[in-house]
Order: sequence, then structure tokens, then C-alpha cells
Amino acid sequence: PKHFGLAFFHMDDSYEKKTAFGVKNLVSAKSFAAGVYMIEMKNIVSGHKDFLQIENLSFGDGQITALAGQNGSGKSTLLKTILGLIKSKGEITLDGEQLSSLSHKERAKKIAYFPQVLRTTTMDVRTLVSHGRFSHIGFSSHLSKIDEELIENAIEIADLQNLCEKNLSELSGGERQRAYLAMIIAQNSKMILLDEPMTYMDVNHQIKMQEILLKLKKEGRGIVLASHDLPQVFSFCDKICLMKEGRILCNEEPSTLSEKKDFMRSILGFSIEKNVCLNGDKKQGKFLYDYNLCK
Repeated sequence: PKHFGLAFFHMDDSYEKKTAFGVKNLVSAKSFAAGVYMIEMKNIVSGHKDFLQIENLSFGDGQITALAGQNGSGKSTLLKTILGLIKSKGEITLDGEQLSSLSHKERAKKIAYFPQVLRTTTMDVRTLVSHGRFSHIGFSSHLSKIDEELIENAIEIADLQNLCEKNLSELSGGERQRAYLAMIIAQNSKMILLDEPMTYMDVNHQIKMQEILLKLKKEGRGIVLASHDLPQVFSFCDKICLMKEGRILCNEEPSTLSEKKDFMRSILGFSIEKNVCLNGDKKQGKFLYDYNLCK
């Protein structure tokens, strides 16, 4: 699909080293070293009438960052700016390398993208997932052993083993979302950007998607996702990047931001707080998420 053509990841000899990744000998341990900020944005201006303005913002590997805010706050614009789908002024670097110096194809080799709107296509799940490797196989259309391993690894992570031979049209909406995510995983990129990946999913599929993202984080991938579901992202993300009218208002850990109730109310009209079981006894109740909305 057209959008996913922007998300293929290139692998060369420099990545042929042992790693803690799901498939061995694929990505260098140095590239996935925890705590290294991979995407940095400085003095960014982009969007219609210079809507998005970011002074300084970083996204690291081994972390999940949620872009939160009301409709029109600039979440999708920010993601598309990183990808180069929207022209911008300022500096965006990945591991110190200027992304503006890269073509769309080269940029796509380093950052995977899961768009808000998925195009409908007719193929089985395994074929779709294999599309994540098409930028590596050249005109021969021959999948190498490493390609096949990456495809199988992606299918396993997304828990699609029993759906591989099914056509996408036979899947539920949640299953289809996971199939597209598996294609993204197969690309083996260090950073993954997702725009509202759990929209239209029922609760069970949202929980499954959340589990998959946590697996990817554990492998060392950096994840940035746009979301409207604050209780959900506060419960499993490492950072919450709160946006309003194209500006970054804060980028903090959920526990820290949840304490700023007046600030949250001034921006969103409500606050968020951590759930506490009655009398502190966890046996008296279990919550789906660790946080909930409050007036």
C-alpha cells in the first residue's frame, strides 16, 4: 500500500551483529542501546500557516511516547513532519543524522509508519506481512532466509499464527490492524510511528495491541503513537507528550503529569488520576487501566 511504502527499513552489513532482538544477527546492539535519544526535533515549524511549532523535542529508543491532545492539536502533523510528508523548517535528526538530507526512501529505511487510515487490499495475511521486506529483495522478488525469519518473527509477535492463510477481507477490524502492524514489525526499523493505531478496535483487541507494543519496546524499539485514549496511554506509555494548537505543552512521565490536575483541566477540561482500590486492598477490585478521567 502507498502509505507503507514510506516505512521500509534498509539493512546492510553494519547491522549483521548479535542483538537481544527477536531474531538474532539482524540489528546492531549499539543501534538499540537503551537510553539513546534517536529522534530529535529543534526549532520546527510546519503545517498549514506554520501551525506546528516545536522548540525542542526528543523521542528515544526502548520507550513508548504517546502524543495526546484534542482533535486538531497537531498530533498527526507532528508524525508526518518527522516522516517528511509535510515540509518543515528547523532540524530533525536521527542518531545525529539530518533527516532533511535524506530522500523519502532513505528516511523510510529508518522509520516505520502506521497511518491512521489503512487502505483496503486483497491478499492473505502472510503476503501482506512479507510486503515489509520488499524493499530488501530487489527485482528478483526472492525472500532470503533472513527475510523469512523476520516475517515469521513479526507474525509471532502479532499473534497471527492461526490467521496467516486467511484473506484480509475475512478478518475482523482488530485482526486486520494487527496484520498491518506485523508488516511494520517485519520491516525491522528502529523507530515506529503510529497514528491512532487502536481506533475502531474493541477493548480486547486494544489490549492485544497494547501487549504487542510493549513487546516491541522490550526489544529496544522506539515507539511514538498518537492517541485520544488518555487512561489507556497513561497506563502503558513511558512519556505523555501533551499538545494543543500545534504546541508541545509538556512531555512527562504519566505519574508526574497526573499530579498536575489544574494544568490538565485548563487544557482538556478534565484531569486524570491513578486508580486506587478500596482500603488499598487490591483484592477488592481490579481496573482495566491504572488511570481514569476525573472532572
